[in-house]
Amino acid sequence: MDTIRTGAYLSMLRKTKGMTQQEAADRLGVSNKTVSKWESGGGFPDITVLPALAELYGVTADDILAGETLSARRRAETAEESAAQKKRLLVRLRTRFDVCFAIALALAAVAFFEIPYVRLAALPISVAVVWVGYVLVAHPIRYGGVEGDAELWQNLFRKLLAATLFQWWDLVRMVCLGKQDIDWSSGVIRGTYDNWKPLVFCIGLLLILGALALGLRRTAGVGARLLPKGWRKLVPWLLWGVIFLALWRVADGRFNEAMAPWVEKYGENVLTDPRFDTIWPKAKAQRDAELLPCLRARWAVLAAGGASGLGLLTFQLQCLFRRGKQRNTSVEPQA
Repeated sequence: MDTIRTGAYLSMLRKTKGMTQQEAADRLGVSNKTVSKWESGGGFPDITVLPALAELYGVTADDILAGETLSARRRAETAEESAAQKKRLLVRLRTRFDVCFAIALALAAVAFFEIPYVRLAALPISVAVVWVGYVLVAHPIRYGGVEGDAELWQNLFRKLLAATLFQWWDLVRMVCLGKQDIDWSSGVIRGTYDNWKPLVFCIGLLLILGALALGLRRTAGVGARLLPKGWRKLVPWLLWGVIFLALWRVADGRFNEAMAPWVEKYGENVLTDPRFDTIWPKAKAQRDAELLPCLRARWAVLAAGGASGLGLLTFQLQCLFRRGKQRNTSVEPQA
């Protein structure tokens, strides 16, 4: 035990209470010189006075003998241990999540490149691994109640978004929409409504964005953002692309279906073959009646898509120019 440390501690406690040495001595029933001796490090309080001294200053006898408030030190040590433990748990969480993310992407790539024998098994396992990663970041209390800043959770949820969209695209490519039609020459199985796959993918994209954004807000707070700032400017282009691609796939699919029997009978140059004008006038009339409406529909979709895209670009440029002009006019001229 350090008498100097104990004396300084007693002096601090007395001054904190706003008492003089004489007042403390009167309360304890000792002399002023005895209190001065304790505080100067000349000796320890007697064992019979120690309980009364501890009660007077509102501490424990162990605190006086140690020369410090042990409870405060223990609280500080506990806080340091808790911070270190949370840091270890956070590192463990991120390691587990990164492992799940890497495995999910690898399996999704296997499904994307249509590797034989393992494609059908790779996608379900990849989805299961992503679900494990989602549980890790959406319910961290199950894995130690780790704490992190909003940027950390945003990065983890964005990785989840990338992996989930990759898997969703694999699933859309794999599934046949509508009645199955097998091309025996190539062995490819198609669906009668496969032309609508881009629209189905975009609808699923919106649902995935909503679910992950809700999970991120529950984990990191309302201010957390799943997508970076400025993503709303891309929404009109996304809608334009979805609508244009869906209409183009429909128009192009009908044209190819109408062309298939003619190409099989007359060859690839059925639309430009001069023999239709000289030798097969009746076949030309039938060809024009069947193929020209589909061909015009393709050109109409292409023209409408180009015009609408140009109009959308012009509108956004005008809005950007208008905002810049308003920003310049709102700035007061400096003297």
